[in-house]
Amino acid sequence: MQGSMTAPAAINDRASIDSKQRQFLNAYWLRPENAFWMVLRSNVLARAPMRGPVLDLGCGDGVFSFLHAGGQFSHAFDVFSAVKDLERVLDDHADVFDHIEDDYDPKITEKPAYTIDCGTDLKGNLLAKASKLGMYDRLVHHDHNERLPFADGEFQTVYCNTAYWVDDIDGFLREIARVTAPGGTAVLQVKLDAIKQFTMQKHRELLGDRWLDIMDRGRLGSWPTLSDRATWEARFASAGLKIADATPFVTGTHAHVWDIGLRPIAPMLIKTMNAIHLHLRQEIKRDWVDLFSQLLAPFCKPDMDLFTEPNEPVEIQYVLTPGGV
Repeated sequence: MQGSMTAPAAINDRASIDSKQRQFLNAYWLRPENAFWMVLRSNVLARAPMRGPVLDLGCGDGVFSFLHAGGQFSHAFDVFSAVKDLERVLDDHADVFDHIEDDYDPKITEKPAYTIDCGTDLKGNLLAKASKLGMYDRLVHHDHNERLPFADGEFQTVYCNTAYWVDDIDGFLREIARVTAPGGTAVLQVKLDAIKQFTMQKHRELLGDRWLDIMDRGRLGSWPTLSDRATWEARFASAGLKIADATPFVTGTHAHVWDIGLRPIAPMLIKTMNAIHLHLRQEIKRDWVDLFSQLLAPFCKPDMDLFTEPNEPVEIQYVLTPGGV
């Protein structure tokens, strides 16, 4: 990991939060509910120790880590502009981003403050996109249900925000402990199954299976190891990972807003925006980002919760040390 290990610093002032929020909205504007969740993740991640060498497990297309590290894209680029084959996405609940064209060219106006030593992901198309960012020194195509292709203690910091996607979660956590150096840290951001309390799934009897299928688009089914806080912490202990810090940063209110979101109509929005003239698209995008920057501002706070009764958080960041260090 090159450059400043503490950049970007934890963000507390309103102007800095607004600036970061706009950068994420610029990239994810047609899914604004994802943008504010990523702002929450980025803000809490900035408080975690990050010493190199660093491993980013499940890095995807690298856009989150790029923006977190202070990188910026031009207004002309966003993650939806290269989306193709939307019929497959609609029919099969396929990943809308699992595709890359030969001319994929993210327009970078500000380089990130540092690079990450290594990123991994199951999807080769996403890694091909990540390779265009100059964010990773090395990218490895890998199924995280298998043994990690790294030496014992190879990394001082291991970061992952996709652990709940892995079927063999216990094996995966043991591998994280193995490749994290003694005295190093593993930073995991994990969803809790409390999220189910704040989705429309609990109203299945009233709404029906088809309605929920349209709304959910296969999300919950793709998180095989979603569980409660006690289960996550028991898994960590079993894998030889000791909790140094646990910071909840997503509430039931965040999950409620995210659940409703623009997910059901996103494919149609993407198709429409990608079909119009570039100048008009950018004009609409500017107005859109301006509007949602204001609408989402109150939600980019980790403790923002409109529910009066206390409830279990929906996502927690754990800072873990291997071998009980």
